[in-house]
Amino acid sequence: MGKHTDVQSSTYEQTVISIMRRLPPEHVVQLVNFAYFLELQNTQEYKKWLKEGPEAGEEKWEKLFAKPEARRVMREMAREAREEYRAGRTTDIEITEDGLLTPA
Repeated sequence: MGKHTDVQSSTYEQTVISIMRRLPPEHVVQLVNFAYFLELQNTQEYKKWLKEGPEAGEEKWEKLFAKPEARRVMREMAREAREEYRAGRTTDIEITEDGLLTPA
């Protein structure tokens, strides 16, 4: 990495940090999540997913749900969710003004 790139990178880092310090906490989380998303875009898995197309993922889900054991697994997950709810171990959620989910 050249000297010019190092200086430019440092400037970007300082800009992001400055912006982050002015954001409310819930937006800091969004900023970090977006950074993770950008990082993901540099992975081979993401590039493969783009090449195959999002529909390939849908086909995988359809094949998964078509398997005989899928119905049993879904019923078990539903049973566990009901138990968690009845035991009071769940949290109500709300949708914020900016469309995010948050505990109620």
